[in-house]
Amino acid sequence: MKRKFNPNLILILILLVTAFLRLVRLDFPNQYVFDEVYHAYTAKEYLKGNKDAWSPWGKSEPGVAFEWLHPPIEKEIMTASMFLFRSTDAWAWRLPGVLLGILAVYLVYKLAHILLKNEVAALFSSFFFSVDGLVFVQSRTGMNDVYLVTFVLASVIFFLKKKYLLAALLMGVACATKWPGVFLAIIYFPFLLTKHQPKKIILFILVPLAIYLLSYLPYFLLGYKLGDFIELHRQIWWYQTNLKATHDYASAWWSWPLNLYPVWYFVDYKDQRITNIFASGNLVVFWTGTAALILTIWETFRKKSLSLFIIVLGFLVFWLPWSVSPRIMFLYHFSPSVPFLTLALGHKLSLFFEDKKHRKFVILLLILMITNFVIIYPFLIGIPIHKDLVNFFFLTNLSKNPF
Repeated sequence: MKRKFNPNLILILILLVTAFLRLVRLDFPNQYVFDEVYHAYTAKEYLKGNKDAWSPWGKSEPGVAFEWLHPPIEKEIMTASMFLFRSTDAWAWRLPGVLLGILAVYLVYKLAHILLKNEVAALFSSFFFSVDGLVFVQSRTGMNDVYLVTFVLASVIFFLKKKYLLAALLMGVACATKWPGVFLAIIYFPFLLTKHQPKKIILFILVPLAIYLLSYLPYFLLGYKLGDFIELHRQIWWYQTNLKATHDYASAWWSWPLNLYPVWYFVDYKDQRITNIFASGNLVVFWTGTAALILTIWETFRKKSLSLFIIVLGFLVFWLPWSVSPRIMFLYHFSPSVPFLTLALGHKLSLFFEDKKHRKFVILLLILMITNFVIIYPFLIGIPIHKDLVNFFFLTNLSKNPF
């Protein structure tokens, strides 16, 4: 008799491995990495009650700067973590992001279950997302991208379950983390209109707006006025639309699905060993995922499938707006699109897996994904590697060599 696989055990295994791999060496390095010089530093200053930390004109210490360009939820959560654990070491400000990153893997599984109604597709999708290096690194770094990813996924799940108040609340939390959270409206509003529920749109305007304003409650408690709040947002808008800057690891929006330009967060040289941390997607996941998304777009129109349309739309609404952005951009801006990319990939490969003729092909891809993740893993968490191996890696890799 053929034994039926237990999906719950597989999911638990995926989550346990995800948790272990993301929590290990979380305290390394015990210093700011990349944009932690803005986000984590500001969270520390929130903890001190420093009023200047909220202001575009606040005077910071040398080598760091106050992060006022994004709403404060993520920094407030990091502050709460440091307060709760009575520590300002790196692991304390990174821990919330790791926990949300683990939760996001589970949320991808739940979202796939709702949209695709296929256990294999759901497990595939969550697994693919778990071995993606981009969101992996963002979850271990004191920045706001993994917060946005997790809150967006949770909001979409509640929306599809028609728990609109919870969906609106989480949309508000997403917006109060990073402005692209407002792109959820592109998914929600047309859906509500076609379902003849236009009054619900008001809910998705007023509730997120209220959450956004509440996130600035400490700002007002510190003595800032409404006029200061308006000026702060005028400065944010000016910076995001007028900043002229360059960076060695900046990349164009169209290059992100191909993972052409990883972003270096940390480099340390000791004798013959080099320690790196860089944000890079899993090349196999990104490339096959992009192919799967293209096929899913075609299938969406052919079958007129609402579920597949939501997957495609979720990917596009967090990616395409960057095509008209005037500011400097990086691969990590692609983070909110990655879960939807893995959903498309999970959908397509589950169909291949169900056909015994193509099952070996799917298994081969799984092996390649795991192999790619294992190879880049030391570069994701900062494991020291002999310089000859590092140089060999870059000779055989599409990534830019920083050395």
